[in-house]
Amino acid sequence: MGSMNKLECHQVLLDTVVTEKSTQQRGELNKFTFRVPVAATKDMIKAAIIQAFGVKPVAVATQRYKELACRYKFHRGYSSEWKKAIVTISSEETLPV
Repeated sequence: MGSMNKLECHQVLLDTVVTEKSTQQRGELNKFTFRVPVAATKDMIKAAIIQAFGVKPVAVATQRYKELACRYKFHRGYSSEWKKAIVTISSEETLPV
């Protein structure tokens, strides 16, 4: 976990999550949803948002999705574990996402 402090912003913010709910929250509540590494903390996510976009977040909420057993015909495996961060910014600012 000590090596996670040395990550750049593009290593913390992996991807944007685009669903109906996240699109609605982006338009109405000014909340932006990102996929982040499982080991990323809220402070690291805040710092990455400031470094990448120059905007200070009001709040950061995270949700962790554990791996699930899945099966395709005769093959068994697991889906990968991942983490989602919902970043709230003030109503006067916006992100170019």
